[in-house]
Amino acid sequence: MSLPTTTTGYALQPDEGEALWFNGTLVIVKASAEQTEGRYGAVEFRGNKGFAAPLHIHRHDDELFIVLAGKVRFQLADEVIEGVAGSMVYGPRTVPHSFRLDSDDARVLLIFGPAGTEGFFREAGKPARSFGLPPADEQFIDRDMLMKIGNSHDQEFVGPPLPPKS
Repeated sequence: MSLPTTTTGYALQPDEGEALWFNGTLVIVKASAEQTEGRYGAVEFRGNKGFAAPLHIHRHDDELFIVLAGKVRFQLADEVIEGVAGSMVYGPRTVPHSFRLDSDDARVLLIFGPAGTEGFFREAGKPARSFGLPPADEQFIDRDMLMKIGNSHDQEFVGPPLPPKS
């Protein structure tokens, strides 16, 4: 697929973009550094209840989260925020943050500025064979490798993911 760019503008439909399987989820790269001249990146996360990102810091980019569907809990520093469709959370660089999918199906749009973090998902994930969630036997990346890849993309893992709701 040739990448659309900002010099001409572009639009993507729901099942369009670069599809990646990442630790039991589907990540769709909607905007990349190559497409936006480095201005921003955007990925859509689709997953099931229980997926949670470790608490981490981005050193060189800010992040916006927009809940498209389902229930998603966010941690921003010491604050926990309950998100539903239409909720937005802003995580400035160097502020520890995390999110956890709390509904059976959830979709979250992550927007990074400047671009580059989408490269983390490319390196830690693998090309998806469909726009569905990966099969149950799909391999997860181990924590040490995830941390190594994160560090190479100026991310630092600083704590565990949010626990399940009690």
